[in-house]
Amino acid sequence: MHEKLNNTGHSHYVVALDLGTSKLLAMAARKTHEGISILDSKQIPSGTCIRRGCVYKIDDTANIVRKIVNGLSHSLNSGIKKVYVGIGGQSLRAEYYSVKKEINGLVTSDILLHLEDECRKHMSELIEVLEIVFSEYFLDGKLETNPKNMYCKEIETKYQLILGRPSLKNLLKKSIEGKAGIEIAGFFISPLATAEAVLTSKDKRRGCALIEFGAGITYLSIYREERLKYLVTIPLGGSVITKDLCCLGIVESEAETLKINDGNALIDYSKKEQLVDTIIEARVNEIVTNIVEQIKQSGCLPMLDEGIIITGGASLLKNLDKLLSQQIGKQVRRANIKNHAHACILGLLALSKDNCAKETCEESSLLQEGKQQKLISPPKRKESLFGKLSRTIFDD
Repeated sequence: MHEKLNNTGHSHYVVALDLGTSKLLAMAARKTHEGISILDSKQIPSGTCIRRGCVYKIDDTANIVRKIVNGLSHSLNSGIKKVYVGIGGQSLRAEYYSVKKEINGLVTSDILLHLEDECRKHMSELIEVLEIVFSEYFLDGKLETNPKNMYCKEIETKYQLILGRPSLKNLLKKSIEGKAGIEIAGFFISPLATAEAVLTSKDKRRGCALIEFGAGITYLSIYREERLKYLVTIPLGGSVITKDLCCLGIVESEAETLKINDGNALIDYSKKEQLVDTIIEARVNEIVTNIVEQIKQSGCLPMLDEGIIITGGASLLKNLDKLLSQQIGKQVRRANIKNHAHACILGLLALSKDNCAKETCEESSLLQEGKQQKLISPPKRKESLFGKLSRTIFDD
C-alpha cells in the first residue's frame, strides 16, 4: 500500500529514476534499519526521447521527467529535491586496466590516488570511466589487500572499470538538471543496480550470469567470487521483436499486445497458425545467439555454478528461459521478483542513501539546531545498502 507523507513532520525517503527505452519510471521508498518500503511510483512511456537506454531528445526527456517527479511529489504530499539516476546505454561495458609504478618506498594514500588518476586519464575523449568497480594491488608481484604503508619496489594496480561514452552522463545532466531543474543526487550503473536487487550473495559467490532483457538493449553481467567478472551491452531488445511483428500489417501497439499475449520464443507446432511464433523465434534466436557468444567469449561459462538468471520486462516472453537453456546448456531461471520491469529501479533505491525530500520549515529549523549540537551527537551506525530489502521490497 502506498503511503502519503505528512509535511508537518519529518519526511525522509529516497527517489530513483530509471530512463528506459519504453518508459520513464520514478519510484520513492522509505529506508530504515528494517529494510525498504515502497511509497509510490509513476511512469510515462518514453516515446522517442530515449533510444537504447540513452537520452535522444533532451527537451522531451526533461518534460517527462518533470511530469513524473511532480506527480510523485503530489501523491506523496511532499516536495522532491533530488533523485538518483541509473546510467545505461549501448556503449556500457566492463574492462580491466593495469597501472604500474616504481616507488622504492612506502605506499602512501597519495600514491594510490595518483594510480587511480592515471587510470582515469588513460581513456580517450570517446570513452569515460563511469565507475571503478574494484581494484587489486600487487606489491613486487604479490597480492596485498591493504597496501597502504607497506614497502615495495614496484606497485601494480589492476582496476575493473565500467566504461561508456561521456554523452551517457552528460545528456542526463543536461536533461534532468539543466532542463527539468531537478538535482541529481547521484548516478548508479543500471545493470549493477539490477544485480543488487535480484542476485543473492550465493549467486555472486558461486558464479552466475544475469541477463536483463529490456525494450531497447540487453545487459549481460557475470559474477563469480562475489565480484563482477564481465559486463557487456547487446544492442537488441524486446522492441525489435515488436517492430518485426508489424510486418503482419498491424500497428506497433497491436504488435506489442500480440507479442505479450501470444508470443513464444519456441515455435508451437501444435498450432495451426505458426507465423507469429516463426517471426518471434527468428529474432529471439539472434539475441540469444549474441548472448551465448558473449558468455563463451568471457571465458566464464564453466564458472556459472548457479546458472543463468533472467529479468527485465522482455524476459517474460514465453519459453525464453527454455530456449536459453537449450542453447547454452545451463540451468536458466527467472529472478525472484514480482515485477521484472522494476528490477533496475529497485536496485537503484537499494543503493541510494541521501534524503531526497525537500526540507519543511520545521525540519530546516531542526537541522540548524542539530548542526549546533554536532560535536556532542553520537556517531551514526553505518547501514548496509541492501539491509533487509528482500523481506519487504518484493511485496510491493
